[in-house]
Amino acid sequence: MKIFLYLLYPFSLVYRLLFWWSRRGISPFRIPNVLVISVGNLTVGGTGKTPFVQYLVRYFQKTYSSYAITILSRGYKAKKTKDGAILPSGLEPKLYGDEPSQHKEMFPDVQVIIGRNRKKSFLQYNQINSQKHIVILDDGFQHKALHRDFDFVLLDANSPFGNGFTIPLGFLREPIGHGKRANAVVFTKLTSKNRQYLDHYKKALTQSGVTIPIFHTSFQTEIKQILLNQNLLQKTWKPEPDSELKYLLVTGVGNPNSVYETAKSVLFSESIRTKFYPDHFDYGTSSLSSLLKEIQTDEILVTTEKDWIKMRGDIGFIGELTKKNVRVLILFIQVSVEEEKEMQSILAGLVSTYELKNDRVLKI
Repeated sequence: MKIFLYLLYPFSLVYRLLFWWSRRGISPFRIPNVLVISVGNLTVGGTGKTPFVQYLVRYFQKTYSSYAITILSRGYKAKKTKDGAILPSGLEPKLYGDEPSQHKEMFPDVQVIIGRNRKKSFLQYNQINSQKHIVILDDGFQHKALHRDFDFVLLDANSPFGNGFTIPLGFLREPIGHGKRANAVVFTKLTSKNRQYLDHYKKALTQSGVTIPIFHTSFQTEIKQILLNQNLLQKTWKPEPDSELKYLLVTGVGNPNSVYETAKSVLFSESIRTKFYPDHFDYGTSSLSSLLKEIQTDEILVTTEKDWIKMRGDIGFIGELTKKNVRVLILFIQVSVEEEKEMQSILAGLVSTYELKNDRVLKI
C-alpha cells in the first residue's frame, strides 16, 4: 500500500500545481447589493452541504422574512449546467441537477439558479431587484470567481481529511491548511461514535494554521411514507422498535455509509439490506427495472429525498411499485447546530453589516 502511495505522490503534486494554476490571476467578482454566503468543503464526496444550505435558508426565512433568497449552484451533471438556468420547479432533476431540484422543491419561493459559470448565470437569470437579497453559494469554497462575504467549510466528522492527501492519493480537493481561507469550520454528521476523535481533528487544523471558529452539527431525520396511489402525497412514518419489518436502503450519495447508519438508528432495525450507487447517480429506466427485481416480498424501499426526486420521474417505475404494493419511505434530513446562539449571532452580524453598507451606498 505504501509503495502505491509513493507511486501516486507525483500525481498529487501535479494536481496541486494545476489547481493553483487554474486559480492564478482570478479576481473575484462582487455581485452588487447582495450578501453572499458560501457553503463548501475541502474534500470530494458528501459532507452534508445540502442540509446545511437548507438550514441557512430556514434561518433567514424565519428571521428576515422580507429578504429574498437565491441559491446559486453549479448543477453538477445537469443538462443545463453549461448554459445555466433558473429552476421553475423541482420536477426535472436531469435538466437542473438533483440537489438544486431538491432545494426548489423544499423552498418554492426561493430563487434557484444553476450554471458552471455562476457569475454569468446569476447576471443572466436573476429576477430579484432588491436591496435585501441573500445569495447562498452552494459548493462554493473552490469557486474563486465570485466574492463571498462569508465562507463556511464543512468537514464530515466521520473522516474530515481522508488519508490527508489531495487527489488522486486521497479525497482532499485542497490541503488542510487552505481551510484558513474560510471564516468558519463546521463539523457535520456528529454521532456518539465519532465524537471521540474530534480533538484529534481539531489539532490537525490548528497545526495547519486553521484557527477560525468551529461549529458542530448533527442530523435529525424525519421519515415519511410516499402514498403512491394518492398523487405522491406524504405522511409521517413512525417505526416501531423491535419490529420484524425488512428494509432495502437504496441511495446514490457521497457518503452512503452515513445514510445507512442514519437509517439503522431511525428505523430501530438491523434488518436493512443496502444497494449503493455512485454519487449523483442517474436513475435510468434500466437501473430502476433492475431495482424492482431486487425488492423482496414484504420488503420496504427506503431512500433519501435526493434519490427519490430522481426516481419518481419514471412513471413506469412508480406504476410497478404501486402494482406490487411496495411501501416507500423517504429520509428527510435536517441539521441541528450545537452552538445555535453563536451561529445565529454570526448570521445576524452578516445581515447587519450588509444593511449598513447598503445604507451608505444609498446615501451617496
